[in-house]
Amino acid sequence: MILRRALGRLAAVTATLALGAGLAAGAAQGAPSTTWMCRPGTANPCTLPTDTTDLGTGKSTPARKVTDAEKAVDCFYVYPTVTNQVALNANPVRMPEVDSIARFQAARFGSMCRVFAPVYPQITLTGLAPTMLMHLRPVVDTAYDAVRTAWREYLARDNGGRGVVLIGHSQGTMMLRKLIREEIDGNAAVRNRLVGAFLMGGNVTTAAGSTTGGDFRNIPLCTRRGEFGCVVAYSTDTAAPVISMFGNTDLDLLSQTMELPVGAGKHVACTDPGPLSGDSGPVGVTVPSERYAFGIISVLMDYTTFPEALPTSASTWTVSRSRGVGGCSEVNRHSMYRIRLTVPQPINELPLMGTHLLDVNFGLDRLVSIATQQSAAWRAR
Repeated sequence: MILRRALGRLAAVTATLALGAGLAAGAAQGAPSTTWMCRPGTANPCTLPTDTTDLGTGKSTPARKVTDAEKAVDCFYVYPTVTNQVALNANPVRMPEVDSIARFQAARFGSMCRVFAPVYPQITLTGLAPTMLMHLRPVVDTAYDAVRTAWREYLARDNGGRGVVLIGHSQGTMMLRKLIREEIDGNAAVRNRLVGAFLMGGNVTTAAGSTTGGDFRNIPLCTRRGEFGCVVAYSTDTAAPVISMFGNTDLDLLSQTMELPVGAGKHVACTDPGPLSGDSGPVGVTVPSERYAFGIISVLMDYTTFPEALPTSASTWTVSRSRGVGGCSEVNRHSMYRIRLTVPQPINELPLMGTHLLDVNFGLDRLVSIATQQSAAWRAR
């Protein structure tokens, strides 16, 4: 009886929150335009100087000035689950934790592209579990509809036939998987503008033994250096997982709720960034030196980042002292990019998540290098 009452109360609260999410979605659809966190010509967290201190080598490199006119392609970035609000969907306004993740993941790409990043009513950290466990489609639709609206607005107002790199992580990758399926993969005119897609930590799928046939029919995984119009995707860990939310589709409840491909015959992608970038040597974690806004994610980042918590220096960017090499592996039905530290120092993994929070920042400059090479190849096509 007590359990039945508790479940009834939970259902009532969830229904109320879902109704609020639906009303918020209706209001967003009536809004005249997207709220942009990052957009060329404005002061935004995706625009940072490139000066960097490497704590491993002691070397500091100065900032390199790059104007928007020199950036031949664009980047469209959708950020992961970071919002601390107690709600199912976040208010679509800039918040400190949202600015912080844009600096962490997207700003380094700003050296080679114009960055566009919409603020969207993402599923919050507190809303993620009920949304997945109860398959709350209105909550997912509220977030995705805003991302799709921003994409369409970008194409209509800003793209002008330019090439575009898609960048996402975690929930952001889930949103981009759906966006690519619905808006790009089957549209040759738009697909031809795709320079590349970096879909990290979000269980991109293919058919077993293929580079396509899961999420996308026409857009393959990247398999060689300089290849463009393809996808780079992986999730990181340091130890073989017994069970994880990443690397297979068994626990991927968000993909199920979003009606993305899961299950038998679907393989989670892992593309090794070493050969794709031309640099398979040891790399570190590259992060902005500015402290990440306090919240759930900042606490988890401090726990996960090896071995000195989030590194910092007097430069705008800092590379960690420790180094690691990685490679794709298939263990316990999990397809993961496994990191092996070249100096035996501890790294903390999160239960069911591995080193998920480091997916983008471990070897970040390799990803930027891949995007730069793709841009050059796309322009020379």
